[in-house]
Amino acid sequence: MAVIHELDSHMADLIAAGEVVERPSSVCKELVENAIDAGATQITVELEHGGISYLRICDNGCGMSPEDAPVAFRRHATSKIRTREDLAAIGTLGFRGEALAAICAVSRVDLFTKQTGCVEGTHLSLEGGKITANEPAGCPEGTTFVIRDLFFNTPARMKFLKKDFTEAGYVLSVVEHAAESHPEIMFRCIRDGKDVFHSPGGGSLKNAVFSVFGKELSKNLIEMPENELNGVKVWGYISKPHAPRANRTYQHFFVNGRFIKSKLIQAAMEEAYRNSIITGKYPYGCVCIQLPLSQVDVNVHPAKTEVKFAQEKQVFSAVYAACKNALAGDDNIPEIQAKPARPAAAAPQEKAEQTVLSMPKTEVHEPAAPAASAVPKPASGGVMSHPAAYRAAERSAPRRSGFLPFVDVDDRDEQALRMPHETKEPKKFDLFAPEIPKAQVQSAPEIEFADKQVEPEETVQNVPEQPEPEQETAEPLVPDLPSARVIGSCFETYILAEDADGLILIDKHAAHERMLFNQLREKADIPTQMLLAPVVVDLSGEEYAAVLDGMEQIQSLGFVMEPFGQHSVAVREAPAYLDAGDIPVTVSEMAQKLMDRRTPVPDRLDDLIHTVSCKAAIKAGSKTSMQEMQSLCDRVLSDPEVTCCPHGRPVTVRLTKYELDKMFKRVNQ
Repeated sequence: MAVIHELDSHMADLIAAGEVVERPSSVCKELVENAIDAGATQITVELEHGGISYLRICDNGCGMSPEDAPVAFRRHATSKIRTREDLAAIGTLGFRGEALAAICAVSRVDLFTKQTGCVEGTHLSLEGGKITANEPAGCPEGTTFVIRDLFFNTPARMKFLKKDFTEAGYVLSVVEHAAESHPEIMFRCIRDGKDVFHSPGGGSLKNAVFSVFGKELSKNLIEMPENELNGVKVWGYISKPHAPRANRTYQHFFVNGRFIKSKLIQAAMEEAYRNSIITGKYPYGCVCIQLPLSQVDVNVHPAKTEVKFAQEKQVFSAVYAACKNALAGDDNIPEIQAKPARPAAAAPQEKAEQTVLSMPKTEVHEPAAPAASAVPKPASGGVMSHPAAYRAAERSAPRRSGFLPFVDVDDRDEQALRMPHETKEPKKFDLFAPEIPKAQVQSAPEIEFADKQVEPEETVQNVPEQPEPEQETAEPLVPDLPSARVIGSCFETYILAEDADGLILIDKHAAHERMLFNQLREKADIPTQMLLAPVVVDLSGEEYAAVLDGMEQIQSLGFVMEPFGQHSVAVREAPAYLDAGDIPVTVSEMAQKLMDRRTPVPDRLDDLIHTVSCKAAIKAGSKTSMQEMQSLCDRVLSDPEVTCCPHGRPVTVRLTKYELDKMFKRVNQ
């Protein structure tokens, strides 16, 4: 009995469809490319439920005749190529003749098409690759495809699809890439009845890039004029070096009007930014390349997003030179626009607590400052109007650090800073400096300004007598910590401490990052802060879909955000120890982690926690007081789990006294 047998045509079509049609965005890409090849100037994409249940692509191209419409759905039927020589110089986006056959094999398709100048059009209805209706119909000039119930006959492929808004984000990315590659065409995308994207057309690449990148990213773009080198033309828009991105999501490359992914062009673009962009950040922009059709092969991948160049060195040199010239021709200086000064308003009457906590009205002199008589008096509220006096007073005032969670992370430091008469219980999870006790604020003496007379009797009466602390009955709240004394820091990055055994070096960023990482993993009460003004984060279509898909995991880390605009989110609450300036980068990196579908869900949550803890930890190179370094040192040496950062780098390095003596030849070798 024969073991090898030939598959029927329907089964062969289902297998072939799996290579071309992977998700709704694959269908959209193939049909939009056909519309562009048909000479359309207006293309509309409408989808519902992520394009799985309903997807409509309408164009005003040349259309198809009643005789050609049924033939177009056969395998290997195309009007793009005819001879073997045509494969050596493919100038159209589509050429294989497999897209329509693959799409109709796994969905229900309705086609309405009409050629220019014809009285009536043609309507075809197909289901599972078979034509069920072929009749004349009244329709506008051009072609309209309606795809319903994608993968209705292949449930194995259906279960691998993502959520609706995730698939819709992929479809939106296809439309955006098409709008950039063909700015002369007007594109419109409608998702669940809402207009989410619109490109004006008209041939202006600047308008198309603005529609895709948005206002915030577009204001940091510089134009890259057309540059030709060795027959390769390069033009577009690239970002300024001072405004990089945390990932390569917005690096869009186009070759002969086709969106591609190329490590060669990516390397050439980033090489032009060498020594002018921060390490670990990436430029973004839209880079368009045009070269002879015979010098590029697009028939190397089913999705046609990968190409091969005949002369890779020439392409690399052309892209590098164009980007380098654009960067050299721009000043690359960030623009800082000062807000217009508001009219001075009447100063409100200060309360007692505000008077106590305000800056005293004292005149401070600097060597380079004017004379005391020339220094104007400060306005009400204790704010000095002279810049030099204000800077001197700011330096003389006690410094209060920002969000440094390790300042008071143990109960011993909190007990030392507490008033003697307080009986407040120690907190379980304290990441901030202790608040000013209410009794202390009410009983503090009133500070008078320079133009008022201070009465000593009233000041003494307002200060209550403080009982002497009983040192004998005080009990330590925490066990004794390792006896290591901080003696200084090195390069504002490493803490130097000594104990009985030798010298200890601590990486303060790695240590603080590991401490935050452990606290977040323990699911403790994460302190959050409500932002005065929501931080709007612009994302790509894929990033936006990934954030919405993983919103529950993001909220568990202390973020409160909501959709805002086309594909942006507004962050209203964030972890209290995360600086507001780090929120956009943190959200963008979390979106990248959520997009990594290869990582299991528990590991993906650890990646999100790692991202937040890395951004919230104290940065290497920042100044830290001796008290803060001592507190961090005690916590590191007392916690056996703080041995390495989430990246795997060591937190502490020990240099014993014997090793030091050996270096200085104080002991025998």
